[in-house]
Parts: sequence; structure tokens; C-alpha cells
Amino acid sequence: MSRLRPLLGALACAAALSPPAALAAGPTAAQRAVHALANECRTLAAGGAATAPLSFKATGLGTYLLTDPAGRLLGVRADGTAGPAGGPEDAGPHAEWRVARVAPGAFTLRSTATRRWLSVGPDGTPALGDTPVRLALAPAAGCRAFPEAELNVAGDPPPATRPDGTIRGFADTHLHITADMRAGGAVFGGEPFDRFGIVRALGRDAEAHGADGGLDHTGNLLRDGVPFGTHDTRGWPTFTGWPTHDTNTHEQIYFRWLERAWRAGLRLTVAHVVEDEIICAIEPRRRYSCDETTAIRGQIRRLRALQEYVDAQSGGPGRGWLRLVRDARQARRVMARGKLAVVVGVESSFPLDCRSEPARRRCTPRQVDRRLDALHRLGVRALFVAHWADNGFAGAAVEGGVKGTFINAMQRIATGRWFDVGRCPHPRQGEELRVLSRLEIDVVSGFFPATAVLKDAAPPSYGTGRFCNVRGLTRLGRHLVRRMMAKGMLIEMDHMSERAREQVLAMAERARYPLVSGHSDTGGLWTDGELRRLAAIGGTASQRLEAAPDLARAIVRRGRFGGHGVALGTDTGGFATLPGPAADAAANPLAYPFRLAGGPLAFDRQRTGERTFDLNADGVAHYGLLPDLLADMERRPQGAEAMALLMRSAEGYLRVWERAERRARALRR
Repeated sequence: MSRLRPLLGALACAAALSPPAALAAGPTAAQRAVHALANECRTLAAGGAATAPLSFKATGLGTYLLTDPAGRLLGVRADGTAGPAGGPEDAGPHAEWRVARVAPGAFTLRSTATRRWLSVGPDGTPALGDTPVRLALAPAAGCRAFPEAELNVAGDPPPATRPDGTIRGFADTHLHITADMRAGGAVFGGEPFDRFGIVRALGRDAEAHGADGGLDHTGNLLRDGVPFGTHDTRGWPTFTGWPTHDTNTHEQIYFRWLERAWRAGLRLTVAHVVEDEIICAIEPRRRYSCDETTAIRGQIRRLRALQEYVDAQSGGPGRGWLRLVRDARQARRVMARGKLAVVVGVESSFPLDCRSEPARRRCTPRQVDRRLDALHRLGVRALFVAHWADNGFAGAAVEGGVKGTFINAMQRIATGRWFDVGRCPHPRQGEELRVLSRLEIDVVSGFFPATAVLKDAAPPSYGTGRFCNVRGLTRLGRHLVRRMMAKGMLIEMDHMSERAREQVLAMAERARYPLVSGHSDTGGLWTDGELRRLAAIGGTASQRLEAAPDLARAIVRRGRFGGHGVALGTDTGGFATLPGPAADAAANPLAYPFRLAGGPLAFDRQRTGERTFDLNADGVAHYGLLPDLLADMERRPQGAEAMALLMRSAEGYLRVWERAERRARALRR
């Protein structure tokens, strides 16, 4: 029963995530006046005395950090008095103030740490008291803004829709905005946002990876195949250590970097909340529960907090550039207003807490229905049937290389079985497999003690050649697929075994229901025949990132399989590297500033802190350089055709979703 509590509590969580009635009705005039203070320069005045100019940096809706012209935060000091309380690196509750308008032109400020009220002395110095004091917040000049990543974009955006009413822009159908919370939450360095600013969000890598990066065992394994190694942990403000295009365990989707991609035409993304109990369980350090359902709920709360934080920076509820959406109609409205529509998806190894082993939480159809309903109420609209391990619904696709070797090891730890493999449905499919040697297990278990059980596990003998998982879709898996179709959900086809994929394709063809390959060829190659079948039922397959010359060719090729546009599936934050500089970058560099698709916006090199990023030298070091990659692609052979396909992909994905909802209504009749 205890294992079901996360799902049984999902209704309560959904209610908690719903906007309060007052907020749903819209903010009052007093609230709007408070929200409008974001990024403003004001003095605090009372009784004819006024403070120095202070910049207002929102930490949430109605709460602010106040920075003086010397870059110091106004806060509550150690002795309990009000005054300069450190710089941006010291931001925290002691420097946060809740602002309320109590009358036209009159405000109160209260410390969120001590709940005492701010006042202004006769000489203009701030003070604290036990009763509220009315303050005038007069517009001022000479402020020093709280530090933030720059966008380095100039001009007004083009219209969000074309003359025919279709959406102008592209989609990224596989993005892990909350990746810092996966694997127990102690694996990633950095966060997509922090209410107390960029210094906290991007300046504390050593807390996760150690002063010299020596605790980044997972990153070392994925990068080099060994758990030991060091790296430069310096992020903010110099970023001499990270982010880099080939990192697996550092933040690359800071919200301002995401905003820069939105400025370039990103109009829809599927934000997959992600957790795999199998990797979380072997991590020696954890901040969060390894229970996948608990992790999913926590990451959905984080996405909603991000939406609120973006709203706070933009002047109030609904004013931000990012909106979570629950149906295709809402998504179309959001995108037509020029905003980024965020669809919530789930990528996990044991969705709905359903396992494959007889003694380990096998589910009944009734439990599947109840738990899927709970996820749907939380706003989840896209779901993977399988990820890194065989589960109660399907076999998982085997993967190659170092990553695949460790996924197989985790499969053995989690299920008691290595992957059972055989001949693939198509000769181009499958992976060459190897298992950890006894020496490798001895080394790895010194860093990941939970892997020591592999020492007594007889290794499989796979032989040479390419192999696929022999496990396909289970009876319960067929039930899950039918239930997802009845709900109009987006069924994610990647990562399930090739046999399971064939079975789901056949089900979808009979039901005329569209399917999604959100980061195609990740976790199993899609053949040309499968892509044609996917297009024939109105589905879509996205293109993974490549260096610019290859990306243009790949998008054009994928566009030949039909559909409306070609989306990207970047997998940013998914233990996946991003493209480095193009091979000819030195001789044929992208010129800055650039414009995309002949549009009105001019993009210069992106600057965060003291570092200026350049695609020619850094590759796609973070998500904010996605526009740079697309500009480089556009100038290459077939680049214009690829850009045209890409800029129709937000509309194309939306049409898949609309088709799924229509078929769901027909199937329910």
C-alpha cells in the first residue's frame, strides 16, 4: 500500500497545482501594481526621506530582491537591522521582500525571513519595525540591475501566425527542463532557474561534483567510460569549466537560454519529466526519492514554479513567454499569441509503477487505469511506454556503446535479468553488445556500491553482431496503449524494443491513431518503412541534433516521409551531448550578428556573466545557442529547405495532437 501512496495522492497534488480562484479570475489592480515593479528602478520614500535608487528583481509573484547602485542587496543583516546584506552571491530569504500595495501610490515591504516591516529613517536609511509603514515607490534612475544572462537579440519578433492562420515556428519534442532533479537530484550541476538568481542557479557546481569535479562519477562514466576524473567546476561568473557541448551532467537549459531559443521561433516543446529508478538506486548521493511517481510529481511542480517565475520576471500572471498546456486547443491559442507552449511528458523506466518481474509490483488493468487517470489529471499528455529497462508493458530497446553497457547492467540490478536478445526485425537495426568485465565491476562498485551485486551475476554471452531485445509488448502493454488512445494522449514510441514498436504500430494502424517518435533513432533505429507507416497514420518523427551541415541534410531527408514540417528532438538534459563546432568552423565560420529565415531579429553572440559564447568555438554549449546552430544550418546546402520544414514543425506537431484528440473522441463513442 505504501508504494501506491504517491499515486493515490495525485488528485490532491493536482488540486494543489491548480491556480487559486483569485488568480484564475485575474490579479487585482493592487496586485498588478506590485507585479509591475519587476525590473524597475525605484526609491523607497516616507516622510520626505528616500533611499538610494534600488532595482527590483522578482523572486516570485510579489516578492523581490532589492539591489543598490553599488550592487549590494538590501536585506536583514546578522544583527537584525536593515541595510546592505551582501552581493548577488549572498541572495536568499534574508534579502527577500514581499511587496503589497495598500493604497494608490502606497506600498508596504515585509521581510520574508523575519516578517518585520521595512521603513525609511529621516536620513534615508532603511530600518525595520513591527508595524507596517506606508512607502512611496518613486521611479528613479541610476540603478544597478541584479545580474542575469543576456539574450543578445535585437528587434521585434515576426507575427506568430502566417496569413493562412497556421503557426510560424518550430518544435522541440524532447526536452528535459527538470533534468537537474533526475537520478535522485545530486547528479547535475546547476538548475534551470533559482528564485534567488543566476548565481545560485549556475554558480554552485562544486556542491554537486566536489571542488575539483571528482564527485561527478556519472558524468565521468558517460563521457569516458570510467567513474573517476576531474573537471573545472567554475560556472558563474566566468564559466571557464561549464557548460560545454559534450557535458552530460551540467545545466544547459537555464531559463534565459531557453528564452533565447524562444526568441528564435521555438513555439512548442514537450518537457519530459524524467526519472529512472534503476539509475537513481545506484547513485550513492541523493536529494530526492527514487520512486518514479514521486519524482514525476515533484518535477511537474517544478515546471509550474518555472512558469510562475517567468511570469514574475515579465510583470504578472499570464504575462510570461512560457505556458504549460493541457490540450491542443489551448496550445494553439498560446502559440498564436507568440508564446512557448509546453506539453508535459513522462519518460521513466517503470511508468505507473508497473514492473515485469512476478514478485515485483506487477499491475492489474484496473490499477493501470487508475494511475493513468491520476497522471492525466496532473497535466501529463505524453508518455513513454518503456525507457531503460523491461517493464510490465514492454521490452526496452538495447543501446550500444558505454551508455548501453551500463544500461544493461542497471537492467540486471533492477530486474534480476540481463537483456534477452536475438535477431532484429530489420538487418539495419540493433546494437553490438558487451558486458562489464569483472575488473570493471570491481572499479565501478568502488564508486557505486549498489553495483557490487554484479560480481555474483553470471555474465551473458552475446557473441558478435547486432542484436535486439526479444521482448515485445505485453498484454498489459496493449491495454495501456488502448487507454492512452482513449484519452487522446501522445504515445511516445522511442526506447521500446523494436518488436514492441511493431506491435504498437499495428494497433495504431487499426485504430487510425497517430503516434510520436519524439527523438527518433534514440533507443532503436527507425527504418524507412516504419517511418512511412508512422506518416500514413498521421504521426510524426523528430530529428535529433547534428552539426550544421549534417542537420540540414537530415531534416530534408526526414521531410520526405510526409507530414507537416520536421521538428527537433534535442534530448537536451537527457544524458545526451549536443553538437560541437562544425568541422569547417575555423575556415567557414558563422558570422555574427545573424538573422534566422530572413526574419527581423538580429542575434549576436550570447553572453552569460563574463563569458561570451560563440558557436564556431564552443558548439552548442547550452540551449541558448540553438539559434546559432540553426543559422549555421540555414546557410549550408539544403539549409533553406531544412529551415522551411523546421519552421512548420510547431504547426505539424499540433496537428498530430489535434488528430489524436479527434480519434480519441471517435474511439470512445
